[in-house]
Amino acid sequence: MSGFSHSMGLRRAARASLALLALGASASLARAEWPERPIRVSLGFPAGGGADILARWFTTKVADLSGATLIIENKPGMGGNLSVESVAKAKPDGYTILFGGAAGIAASPYTYKNLPFDASKDLVPVASVAELVFALTVAPNSPVKSVADLTAQLKAKGAKATYGWAVTSSLASSVLYLKDAGLPEVVQVTYKTTPAAVSDASAGQVDFAFADAMYALGQEKAGRVRILATTGSSRPAAAPDAPTMVEAGARSVVVAPWWAVFAPAGTPQPILAKLEAWFAEVSKTPATKEFLISQGADPLIGGPDFVRQRLAEDSARWKEVTSLAKLEPM
Repeated sequence: MSGFSHSMGLRRAARASLALLALGASASLARAEWPERPIRVSLGFPAGGGADILARWFTTKVADLSGATLIIENKPGMGGNLSVESVAKAKPDGYTILFGGAAGIAASPYTYKNLPFDASKDLVPVASVAELVFALTVAPNSPVKSVADLTAQLKAKGAKATYGWAVTSSLASSVLYLKDAGLPEVVQVTYKTTPAAVSDASAGQVDFAFADAMYALGQEKAGRVRILATTGSSRPAAAPDAPTMVEAGARSVVVAPWWAVFAPAGTPQPILAKLEAWFAEVSKTPATKEFLISQGADPLIGGPDFVRQRLAEDSARWKEVTSLAKLEPM
């Protein structure tokens, strides 16, 4: 009996040890549950601009939904490529993601040479979130009141006519407009940021600049610019009095930049799935739709496959745009 009791005791001790190990493993897994620290959201645009407003809306709402902490890191420069690089080279652990202008990512191979990353290999798409039109802006005190007026002014100036651009969608809108208007001589002036380009358009230092509607509408309300037209296929609810570029006669100018979330290649699938679900849920809310419409944008809800397909389409269009602009990679 004593041997039996001793054996029973050993078995009980073994079961207790296993139970303790299991509890320890569970606690360890709980501690390792992603995310256990803040998620850095890289944004290739300065604070205060339209892109920043958009990114902060989504990151704030995702934080409210998930309980996670998301911190935006503004990394303007090289058309957003500094931001893309920071994510492409980050550890794929879910703690660094990109809130990016997808059109710019598609355009980068055509507009910049010797990029230190390959977005098609170094990034993995998570979700698309919004589509945002651009607006054609001129100085508020300019005699130019319409696209037709601007075209006439540019023709009169000839080789002295200028336009400003800082991001790829602004360049595309400008190039396609000038092609439709038959204006090959207009000089392009490159800026580091959209606010800088719009500031010079406001002061008359350049004849016009296209800017994202979020930023342009705010500048118009402040009396700093006049909006002549927008680049969507229809008039945005936030600017119903401004014609589309198509309505104004520039039939090629249907440019609607879109925004998506990316992670470093190699990020675990469960983390990608959780991120996609969070951003999709926020995109579907009435509050987000109302916010986007008020800013001249619309929700664009899509998963990784949608993002890949749209990027491929944008890449093909950018090959055409850079050819028309006779743009050499910088």
